[in-house]
Order: sequence, then structure tokens, then C-alpha cells
Amino acid sequence: MLTRYCALFLLAGAVAAPNAGAQSRLDEIKARGRLTCAALPRPGLASLSQSGWKGLYPDICHAVTVATLGPDGKFAFEGLDLPKDGKALDAGAYDVLFLTEPEIVENGLGGKVAPGPAAFFESYAVMVEKNSAVKTLDDLAGIRVCLHEADAATQAFEERLAQKGASFVPMAFQEDIELLDAYNSRHCQAVASEATDLIDLRQRKGVNHFDSRILPDRIAVFPVVAATPIGDPQWSTAVTWVVHFLHAAERPQTKWRAGGAAAIGVDATALGLEKSWRENILSSVGDYGAIYARNLGDKSPFNLPRGANAPWSAGGLFAPPTAE
Repeated sequence: MLTRYCALFLLAGAVAAPNAGAQSRLDEIKARGRLTCAALPRPGLASLSQSGWKGLYPDICHAVTVATLGPDGKFAFEGLDLPKDGKALDAGAYDVLFLTEPEIVENGLGGKVAPGPAAFFESYAVMVEKNSAVKTLDDLAGIRVCLHEADAATQAFEERLAQKGASFVPMAFQEDIELLDAYNSRHCQAVASEATDLIDLRQRKGVNHFDSRILPDRIAVFPVVAATPIGDPQWSTAVTWVVHFLHAAERPQTKWRAGGAAAIGVDATALGLEKSWRENILSSVGDYGAIYARNLGDKSPFNLPRGANAPWSAGGLFAPPTAE
């Protein structure tokens, strides 16, 4: 009987333990000399410019790079085209991916990527003309609203207004350009979509050249996670600590608690991070507040308030795993 238990124990260990001869994800990154990240292109989050990919996601990718490869480390960022890029995802071509839960589910990635911490909280919102009398969602009753035909934002908007007992006049479109033209020509008085869609539409003024504003009320909020290829928990943990540190480092140093580079005290060198990984991140990329400001906030063309992307102490949803 003892022999049987020992055999079962050894078999279970062999199944649970990673292949000792397999190369770790971090070893692969160091061997190729660069980190690879990818996400669906979004305004302020990941967009291709003449000088390369810019946005909040490439900056987080940069933070992971300098934490693992040092200040001179290199990274490559790519825009995803799903489901076209499914084979690359199947092959584990990317070290870090920025994905939503629907993107993971709809593309069959549930068993292929490990969802990590939230990198950004997207939201469904409503935009109106700057001088509109509409101030809140309650004011949309009877208003013509431009929507994308049968998408998640539209469904969430319809549900939210139904809960409020408010009726509106839907104007559904399949193409972004059709929706934009209808709004800019005032065929509808509001448009409902993802907030990062709206900040882009707000920049593209039509023939009437009017300014727009996004209502502070949010219809729904959902996370975009920093995901990693499944199968290397050490790498997934390293990426998780980097993202948590970006948020924790916003906290100022006081006589009561650590902040800045000392905001998280975990020794992540055991995971393969550089000894000065925290200092590398702050000197090369900055904390999450700085990243948000230059890509989406008041130092960007979009000037999108942080909202859910603020620390919990400022009314947002981010709370790093440290006592605050």
C-alpha cells in the first residue's frame, strides 16, 4: 500500500511540475533580446504613429521590459487583428497581451492565456454637444442617440436606460463613419460607445465644427487585463508585480508609509527581475499616473478624466496589494 501511495505521489508531482528541461519565458525573452507585447489598437491605449506604437499599453510593455531586461532593454509592440492573429496567439508569440474577457472568450483563448491584473478600465459612455442641456443619463429621455448596431455598448446603454424607465430614440449604424457623420450633422443629439471611441470621435469635428463633451456618468465599466501565455507561472507573476508596482508607486512617501520606488517591498529578483527593477521603471516610464496623463489625461490631446482608472483613494477602482 505504501508503495502505491509513493507511486501516486511521484506521478502527481511529475504532472504538476513544469518540464525541468523546458526554457522559461524569461529565458526566451533574453535569448531573443526583446520583449513582445500586443493589443487591439485603441485611441490613447495603443495607436501606430510615424515613430512607432504609442499609448498606455506600449508604456506598460516598456515598464515590463526595463524591469526584466534593464534600462536599455528592447521591446516590440504589435496591433492585434482578431481572429486573424489567432495562430500567433496559439503559438505563444507574445509575452504580454492586453485583452478583455470577451476577447478571450470569443477567440477561444481561455486555455491559452493567463489573465493578470487590470491594466485599464474601459467604460461605456455617452457624448453630447458641449452646449447641450443634457447633463446626466437621466436627461436622455426622448433624445435621438447614435449607436453601433447590436454591439455590447448599445446593449448596455439600452439596459441602463430601461432600468431608469427612460425612453430614447435609437439610431443604429454599422460603420463608424456613418455614425460620426450622423452625429456631426446633428441627426442625433448624443452618441453612446466606449469612452476610448468617444475621445477619438470628439477630435474629428464635422462640417458644423462644434465641440463635444463626455458625460461623467458611465453606463458600464470593465477591465482590460495584462495577460500572459499560459504555462509559466513565474513569468505571469513577474508581470503582475510590475503592473501592481505602477499603481502603488503613485503613492507619495510619507513618515507613515512607503511610496515611490519603495511602495512595494517584494523581492522580485527571485522571479528574474532586475535588482533595481522598481527604479528602472520610474526613471524610464514613470508611475501609472504619469503614463495615464501623457496618453489619455491632461497631458494628452484627449484630456479624459481618470474616473475608474484612478486609485481607490481618489474614487477609482485600482487598489494595489499594499495597505493604504
